[in-house]
Amino acid sequence: MKNYLLLVACAALLIVPFAWAGSESDAKATAATTEATTDAVPLDIFKFESGYVFESDLNHGGSFGKQDEIQNEFEYGHRFQLSGNYYLHLGVSYDRYDFGSTAAPVPNHLQAWAGVFGVDYMHGSDVGAFLQIRPGFYTQSDFGISSFDAPITLGRIFVLQPDKFYIFAGAYAAFLRSGFPVLPLAGVVWMPSDEWHIIGLLPEPRIIYSPTKKLHLWAGGQLVGGSFRTDRRDGIQPGKLNGTQVDFNDYRAGVGLVHDLTNNFSIDLAAGYSLQRSFDFGRAGEHYRTDPSPYLQLQLNAAF
Repeated sequence: MKNYLLLVACAALLIVPFAWAGSESDAKATAATTEATTDAVPLDIFKFESGYVFESDLNHGGSFGKQDEIQNEFEYGHRFQLSGNYYLHLGVSYDRYDFGSTAAPVPNHLQAWAGVFGVDYMHGSDVGAFLQIRPGFYTQSDFGISSFDAPITLGRIFVLQPDKFYIFAGAYAAFLRSGFPVLPLAGVVWMPSDEWHIIGLLPEPRIIYSPTKKLHLWAGGQLVGGSFRTDRRDGIQPGKLNGTQVDFNDYRAGVGLVHDLTNNFSIDLAAGYSLQRSFDFGRAGEHYRTDPSPYLQLQLNAAF
């Protein structure tokens, strides 16, 4: 049970290209304690996530029509032992968001192809500290130097009370983000009892109730999205959106369940409301957003 909860915590932070803190969320590697453990280090890590957000109005001083969203993410990583508790973490990830057509000058899809390069400090199956770089193309369709980025995430979990209370501290940086490119990261993991746990970390804050060791019910939020370079379109209006940068964010609140099918494989089902999807063209000074709408999500995680 401890490993599942710390998995949720660090996965949320490692899958950060803020997608956001994002975006590791490390393809669902477990978070960390500083205490010794006999659990084996998981060397192969898989994550697949798919979601659908139902239609709602897209607004910018008035409605541009209804838009839905399809989200798909895949990631695979492998750890190679360097020395002692230090492991080289290599992998690949692909994220894609497809949007319904409207009259607004927003992209109809966004995607990110990236490699994963990092170092994990492991305590058995738990990650105590990590440094991760995700070089790749964060784009609509045009792959080139203008859509290249290498988001960096680093962090460490501190144990204040073993098996009870943990603090995470770290930072995230991405040059395609509008505004300040470096963000501090912080959060807490509190386990008041064997059944109840509070994960106070972006991008997936959760309150979790576990009636059994295999079943975990949760309520909380989720932030998905990232920073991308849009395609050049000479006829786009306003013209300042031609090939500009966009921060896409989807703010969600919902409920779900996680079922551990085996010690190495789990399934996460969720449903709720997308409170707002936003296309923030921060460097061009334009912002488009949607009204709330329901969403459904499926996530599969495996670590061997």
